[in-house]
Amino acid sequence: MPIQKEHPTLANSLVERANARVLMLNEVNFKWLLAGLGWWIDMPRFHCDPSYATRFLELAEASDSAALRDCAASLQSHSDLTCP
Repeated sequence: MPIQKEHPTLANSLVERANARVLMLNEVNFKWLLAGLGWWIDMPRFHCDPSYATRFLELAEASDSAALRDCAASLQSHSDLTCP
């Protein structure tokens, strides 16, 4: 039985799209977890203004919410956040 080999660029493309989706879901979770604590965030500004982003990441890290702290840690690990 022949074994199909996946083309490396196709596999890389699929991984990149999956990573982008995970990042988007983390951002949505981060936004709504913050909102649940009464903190409203402007996500486009979060991407463009490092001091603004740092402020909200620090608030999240100091939070009692483990889910919010996890989201903040995940977003911090993606230092490639840039202006859309």
